[in-house]
Amino acid sequence: MISNRNRNTVVVMTLCNRPAYTQRVLDALARCEDIDRFPVAMLVEPVNQHVIDLAVAFTFLPHVKAWVNIGQKQVGCNVNTYSALAHGFDHHTRVIALEDDTVPGRDFLQFCDWGLSKYQNDKAVFSVCGYQRGPLEEVGYRNAVIREQWFTPWGWATWKDRWDSMRDSWPANDNQISWDTVIDKLTRRDRYEVRPLLARIQNIGAEGGAHVRGAAWHAEHHLNRHWIESVAGPRVDEWREVPSTLTKALRAHHPC
Repeated sequence: MISNRNRNTVVVMTLCNRPAYTQRVLDALARCEDIDRFPVAMLVEPVNQHVIDLAVAFTFLPHVKAWVNIGQKQVGCNVNTYSALAHGFDHHTRVIALEDDTVPGRDFLQFCDWGLSKYQNDKAVFSVCGYQRGPLEEVGYRNAVIREQWFTPWGWATWKDRWDSMRDSWPANDNQISWDTVIDKLTRRDRYEVRPLLARIQNIGAEGGAHVRGAAWHAEHHLNRHWIESVAGPRVDEWREVPSTLTKALRAHHPC
């Protein structure tokens, strides 16, 4: 198992049957700053050969450290997500989680790395997430982050002790409630999510998602058009937490 010597952090990805989305996410991940410092583990459902081929091709890029786990049978989103996180935490103390429709911005890994270091000992913080769906007038807050009592599953990161507090209540299959709902409503308890005011992740999953009602619904509820890759500005090397009252984009006000 390849490890991050300094921070012991791994990126895990769940992939299934959406090759066009998979291609976009892997292309963006390959362009992420510091990708050479973060090993990538991809857990792929044995459903779509094109997706499998894309994942395998990613492992041959000279500047990434990556490997592919192909399942023996299709297990569904709940189980595959659990397997990806468990695989990551079996060998690392910090995990960054991506899905096949969460496109990372160039500094997404750097943002997660900062958040994982900044809040590791703050037990009131459950996770760090790169997603935000903010209004155009707030895109100038390039280095600002907020905390909110919420959980967002699109481009997120957490620590092993937080993982140990949620794994026993994980839904056993896709016939049960979605894993992210269980975290938000049960195992997160009153702990916080930290996320940027200017998103470092773009959600593109308009088609083929288990809980998306179509492209129009996705555009209204999930798509975040204003994010780090669409807004010109200087490079950010450090982030700072600001009061959540600064933004109109609290997830509690705009739930899915």
